[in-house]
Parts: sequence; structure tokens; C-alpha cells
Amino acid sequence: MIGRTLALARALAEAGAPVSPAELADALGALGALGEHLERGSVRAALGATLAKSPEAQRLFARLFDLFFPAGFARERSRADEELSDEALREEVRKAIATGDDERLGALAALAVERFANLGGSRAAAGVYHSYRTARGLHLEQLRDQLLAGMRETAPEELGWREREREREARRRLAALTRRIDDEVLTRLAEDRNPSEVARSLGLRVAADVDIMHASREELAEIRDAVRPLAAKLVARLERRHARERGPFDLRRTMRRSLQTGGVPLDPAVRRRRPFRPDVVVLTDISGSVAAFARFTLQLLWALGSELRKLRSFAFIDAVDEVTPWVQGSWNLDAALRDVGQHARVVGRVGHSDYGAVFEQFARQHLEALGPRTTLIILGDARTNYHDPGVRAFRELACRARSTHWLNPEPARYWDTGDSVIGAYAPWCTSVVECRTLAQLERFVDEVLGRAS
Repeated sequence: MIGRTLALARALAEAGAPVSPAELADALGALGALGEHLERGSVRAALGATLAKSPEAQRLFARLFDLFFPAGFARERSRADEELSDEALREEVRKAIATGDDERLGALAALAVERFANLGGSRAAAGVYHSYRTARGLHLEQLRDQLLAGMRETAPEELGWREREREREARRRLAALTRRIDDEVLTRLAEDRNPSEVARSLGLRVAADVDIMHASREELAEIRDAVRPLAAKLVARLERRHARERGPFDLRRTMRRSLQTGGVPLDPAVRRRRPFRPDVVVLTDISGSVAAFARFTLQLLWALGSELRKLRSFAFIDAVDEVTPWVQGSWNLDAALRDVGQHARVVGRVGHSDYGAVFEQFARQHLEALGPRTTLIILGDARTNYHDPGVRAFRELACRARSTHWLNPEPARYWDTGDSVIGAYAPWCTSVVECRTLAQLERFVDEVLGRAS
């Protein structure tokens, strides 16, 4: 039990959850308090309360607990179930989904994994191959078509609310069956192999450490949910920093105070320093996969409005246009960027990234946006598609701004390879930062705004 708990804590820490030695000691103490009543539900509650103290840690704990403390995949099945033919098993699964019998569906999913998954094969521990074999053995694609047959013959706008509700319920049950199969495969792999190896193969990460450029749909949703509390944390941190700041010695106030102590300056006074809130201008590449990175960066910066004097946003592909009215204060950046794509003039002659053309156009049309209070932030991978990089125009922008920072969502090892020319811009930047995750973005915003303050 202690060994499994230590392995679970290590897997949580490797995934990015904050598990300290004190929390691990609390977990072992909680198990000791259970005494002989080591029922699985009690163990789960004790470890969850001590090792998973944040929503993200709880999400990871829910995925990992079953690997290290499996319920056992031996389920009670009738002899009739054991003797079902493959076709009869598929029909039983269809009936269980149609009637919403979750308990029956769980037993059938376990039987399907046992029959179709080929768990004895030497495959990757992640279990994707085995889940695929099970889904193919159950003919899930055909099953989905059967359940939704008739509904697809009617246009969505012509469906009544009862039909739409039935369709949503059918899709929910199919998704639940897929999750049951995945969980069953992982549980069996953990029984047969090293649970830590299976846990590492899942690639679980807290939202702040997920590579935004390569995140799945589920991970992007988790990142979106994490942006708002991250912004609140950054604002609180910067406000505390402002409160601690002390200005220069104030001789006049010190002398006035000394009158209370007979002219002895026992209580020196300092001037209160007002925090410097910079103007921020953001130039963001919204072409291709870079748009996902830009979306969350803009969302975080707009959430930090109280720490900025002014924030203006410009988007570009091979032409640049101001998009402040569309993204200002918007928490639905997907809709905002759709509006940008429809209304903003960000596509020029070729429709591919052209940084040189963008910097030259910005210098001609929007140079007044930059000044001695301005922090200029560039979001993009600096891949010019072999066009002229426009270094002279970029130098003009950088020299006009108070500071210039380039956030590049590509790994640093890929910089200046192929059509990347980040090295040509770097000499005119205050900083060039690899920024692929929310954690890196948090670090950048904290340091830059703190330095500007």
C-alpha cells in the first residue's frame, strides 16, 4: 500500500501537480488512520483529500488512481454472457446503449476488451491500439450510424426538441462507452505491467504545462478555463508588489515628523512611488496553428487591463489591421477571432505570413501607436515564407517603443532554421522568449510588467 501511494504521488508530481513531502506525509497518515478499513472507496477519498488540493490536481488524480489502485477487472458475468457470439455481443451492447443500462454496459465493455483488445500483444503501454481493436471489434461506427439513423434524414433545424434530446443522449452514451473501453484497457495494462510506465505513457500534464501549439481539443478547453484564474493571480501578485515598493527619501516630510520628537528624525519618511502602467501594443500573427497561441495570449493580456494604461491589439498575416474593438474584454476569443477573420484586413496579396510587409505597413500607418511609454509585444514564429524580413522597418518600430519583446511559440531549437529569421530581429528586441505554455506566458507577463512597473 505504501509503495503504491508513493508511486501515485510520483506520477502526480511528474504530471505537474504540486505534491510536497508534507502532503505525502499527510497521505500516509490518512491511510494509517484508516487502520484495517482499507476499503477502496475510503483509500480514494483519503488520498484525494491529501494529494489533490486543486481542481487540476483532482483531474489528474481521477485519471491516475485507478492505475495504481485498480478495482480488478474480474466482473461477475453470467455464463450466458461468456457464451455470446461476437454478433450477439454487439447486439447486447446496442440494446444496453438504447435502454441506458449503465451497469450492463460496463460488464459488456469489460467482455469486449477481453475478447477484442489483444492485450497479450507487445504494444505501447498507452493502450490506444487496444482500444482501437475493441472499438473495431464492436463495430462502433456502424452502431453509431444505427442509433442516429432517421435523425440524420431530417435537417437539424426541423428536428423537434424531443428528437434533438434523443440524439444528444445517444451521443453521450456512445462517448461513455468509449471512455469505459479506454478505462478498462488501461486498468488491465496496469495490472499486467508497471502502472508507472502506463501513467507516463498517458502524457498527462497540468493545463499550464501543455504545449498550446499541439494541444488536443480537451486540453485547449482546460487551458481556456485556466486563463481567467491565472489572470486574477497575476493581478494580485502585481498589486502586492506595488504595495511593497518604496520611493526615495522625503526630507521635507521627515523634518515635519521630527518636530514631534524634539527635532530628532526618528521616523524617516519616503515618497510613495506610483506604479508605472505601460501602454501595450500587441502585434499577433493569426496564420495557421500560431492562432491558437495568439488566442490565449490576447485573452490573458486583456484580463490584465487594470495593470495596463492602454492595450491595443493588431493582427496580421501578410497585412496588418487593428483588432482592438473585436477582442477588447472578450472571453470568447474564438468568436472574436472569427470576427477578425471576417472583417479585419489581415490578408494582402499572397495570404501567407510576410513579416517584412507587415512591419513596413505598420510603420506607415500605425507608427503613432508607439511611444516612450509603449511596450511592444510581437506574437509569432518569425517564419517569413522566404520573403524579405523587413529588418529596417522593424528596427524603426523597436527604437520608437520603450521596450520590445518577441514571444515565439516554436521550440528554440527550431529558430533560424528553414524560413525562420528570428535571429535577424533579436538584436532590436529587449527580449526574445520561447513561449509555448501558459506557465511560460505567466512567467513572461509577471517579469515584463514587474520590470515596467
